[in-house]
Amino acid sequence: MKKLCILIFFITVQLQGQQDSYLSLIQYQMPLINPAYAGAEEDQLFSIHSRNQWANIENSPRTLSMVYSVAKKKNVGLGISVIADELFIEKQTLISLDFSYKLKLNDDSNLFLGLKGNVNSFRADTSELIAYGNQVDPAKRDLSRLMPNFGVGIFYVHNKYWFAISSPRLFRSKRDAEINVIAQDRMHLYMSGGTQFKVSEEINLEPQFLFRSTRGMSSVVEGILWGNYNQKLRIGVGFRTASVRSFKLNFNINNTFSLAYAYDVYVSDVLSGMQLNAHEIGLRICPRIKKEVQKEEEAPTSENKIIQY
Repeated sequence: MKKLCILIFFITVQLQGQQDSYLSLIQYQMPLINPAYAGAEEDQLFSIHSRNQWANIENSPRTLSMVYSVAKKKNVGLGISVIADELFIEKQTLISLDFSYKLKLNDDSNLFLGLKGNVNSFRADTSELIAYGNQVDPAKRDLSRLMPNFGVGIFYVHNKYWFAISSPRLFRSKRDAEINVIAQDRMHLYMSGGTQFKVSEEINLEPQFLFRSTRGMSSVVEGILWGNYNQKLRIGVGFRTASVRSFKLNFNINNTFSLAYAYDVYVSDVLSGMQLNAHEIGLRICPRIKKEVQKEEEAPTSENKIIQY
């Protein structure tokens, strides 16, 4: 508990900038932040991730996330995602339903438009807080609230690059209607993009970026460089604001299963000695849907599919 208090003292800005969980492997669960990805990456996708942040500190943040999406007929994609966060006395679970529609712009590019409907279940158990003095604190009671919201997103894919922008929650909502709680569900804006360069017949370099802005809080920017070997093994390194370095690994077991792992560490002089590391692991399952008829010109190939997870 003492370490947690020291940590909050030193990185208040970092906590403010990360109201939502920041996943180092968000590239593998993009429907969490952008509904336009539903059905866009694979015909069918199931993904589950677990993140343990500041693993050596008691009551540190823990996140469990799940995504399922499927491509339907008439250029429609559907999806559902769940992300559960736990930090000290707070627990919240965000459940989202996603809808996307694909617009074929030309032979080299597609534009996906997405809508998201979600509800956040927030709960805080204040019984674990220590009270000082004999006076009863009216705020020291359990907080529980359901907060519905809506989101939008676009996802543009070219055979040489991709770009996405989204806001998974458009409206602010208070976490308690009776008392003045500073913490709110705020509007988040995400932008991301990437491209790839062929180094050899078996090796590609894939630079990417992710930007997140939260109203009234500090922005988060991460630049990532992936090395892709034969579409089987991907090794990456990320450089994020607040002096965070992330080392990433993804291994495609076969055409259906893949495993991913990320390790985050602070490298600033103030925080590096506190061993504030984070571990994240994920599993993706992409069952293949057999289609009765598929036009030859629409068949996906490794040459024209920019995202190869």
